[in-house]
Parts: sequence; C-alpha cells; structure tokens
Amino acid sequence: MAEETDNDAILTDEEIEALVEHAEDGGFDDGEFRIHDFSAGESLTISKWVELDALHRNHAEALERALVASFDLDVLVEARPSSYAIARDLLSSFPQRLCLVSTDIGPFSDESHLLLTGDTLTFLVNHYFGGGSVAPPKLTSKVTPSEQRVGERVAREYLRTMAEIWVDRLPLSMGDLYVDVTPDRFALIPADTGFTVLTFEVSCGDHQSEFKHLVPFDALDAHSAAFKPKQKEVPSAPTDSLWEPQLRSSIPNVPVEVRGTLSSIDTTIRSLLAMKVGTLIPIEEPDAMTLALEQRVVAQGRYGAHDGYKAMQFTGFKEQKS
Repeated sequence: MAEETDNDAILTDEEIEALVEHAEDGGFDDGEFRIHDFSAGESLTISKWVELDALHRNHAEALERALVASFDLDVLVEARPSSYAIARDLLSSFPQRLCLVSTDIGPFSDESHLLLTGDTLTFLVNHYFGGGSVAPPKLTSKVTPSEQRVGERVAREYLRTMAEIWVDRLPLSMGDLYVDVTPDRFALIPADTGFTVLTFEVSCGDHQSEFKHLVPFDALDAHSAAFKPKQKEVPSAPTDSLWEPQLRSSIPNVPVEVRGTLSSIDTTIRSLLAMKVGTLIPIEEPDAMTLALEQRVVAQGRYGAHDGYKAMQFTGFKEQKS
C-alpha cells in the first residue's frame, strides 16, 4: 500500500471547484448547522449579577425624581433588564439624531457612554420652554445646541443619582463629560468590545423613548463581587444562653444500651448453618468480661453473683480516645 504524502492531503483545484459549485447549488442542508451565539456566556454572566438589576431599578426611581424636579415634568422612568452587546452592533443601531455623553467612571478602567436619542431631547427642550407635553412635529436633521445642553444636563443628573444609588455596593467617581452629537468617538472603539447595556424607558403622556448607558463589560466583570448577594452573618450564640444548662441537666436521663460479654468464639458459616435448638457451643471459662456502651468497650470486670443476681464487678476502665 502506497504511503500518503502531504500533497495527497491537499485538495486539487477540481475538488475545490466542485465544492464551491455544490454550495452554490444549495447542496449543504441548513439543518446540518447550528447558529452559535458567542455572546451567550457574557449574557449568562450578567444574569447572575442579581444586585446589578436591583441597583438599576433603584436608579430608575431616583432618576425619575431628579427629572421631575429638574424639568418640572410628570415623567415615568422604568428600568429594563440588563443586556450584552458588542460595539459593532451598538454602533449600527444608533439613531441618526443623538447625543452621546462619554465619561470616565471610577473604578472602571474604560469610558462609559450615555446615549440619548434626539426625539427625547427635542421633547425635553420643547417642554422646558413652555411647549407642553407634545413634541414639535418637525425635527431637525441634527441635535441642536439647545438640545445638546439639555442632554448634558440630563447626563449630569443621571451620573449624580447613579453615584448615590451605587455607593453602598460600589463607590463611583465621575470624570469630565465629553458631549457629542455624532457617534465618531464611539466608532473608534474596537468592533468586538463588549458592553453591558443599562436601558431606561422614559414615558411622559403620549411620549415614549429610551436612553441607554453603555458600560464596558470587562470593567463591570472586574467588580462582579459587588453585584452578588451579600452573605448574611449568623450571630454567635451568647455564652450565657438558657439552652446550655437545660442540655446539661437532660443528658444524665438519656437512655443508652449497655451490654456485658462473657466470651466469644470463632466459627464457620457451615457450623453456623448447622446449628439448631439444643446445639451446645463449648466455651472456655472467661478470666474477665467486657462491658460495652453503644457497641464501644468501656470497661472490664469479673463475672459473679450478688444478692441473688448475676453481676459484674469492675476491674478497670478503658481509656477513651478524644
């Protein structure tokens, strides 16, 4: 049999062409393949950060109060479940009109980004200047300077309330804000960078919108211990508790099995099976007998009689190992 060489293992041009034609003709059944979600691991990790969603919900309530006070607005802010996404997918989903506020949040190692949609800012500006709770029908193609300033104001309220809510779990420090109306700064991030997405839904009358806080996944993962439930400390029982004397007083009354053994013999299964009523088992007269407490030998003694009863006189106690 001829030995296979390295060249024999390489597909020829004709074989490659045949495979390509087979694929173009639909020769590969889609049912043979499964789509794998490479973000499933990160999503599962986020789902285990139970305290993160609790912080998220509490933050939504605090932010709602802040927006009501700041804009005199009857607004409802609700937290949506945390999720995972990579920079490429986030960038492709950005709306045309946006305000992107970037900042360093300590102790996280990379920038976080707050994404505000243009229609949310237009609604807030319109209401702030007396336009009521109805958004203007015509929107400009880009976020205006007034909307940009309102976006910065919302971002400051957001970060302030976030620091207040998170302080007991993970103290945060806020850096300078970089406010942009284009996604250019975010586009510089490597496409496969993972983000934890904290989404807030804002409702006011007929107006509904949302804004998102994009926090680098690795930055949160490095502090994941802060998002796990704290172990409750079990207080130690006081030394003068009532149960100790009760336990001591009840121990002497606990029933136990005590067994005295005169002698023992070795035999075989054959002899054991041959035994019947009346069978005699010869034993040597014992020099001593043993006393066992719950199958543990505790003492030795001599067998005899006392006051008409069979009796055992202790001759020694076996030292017990602790």
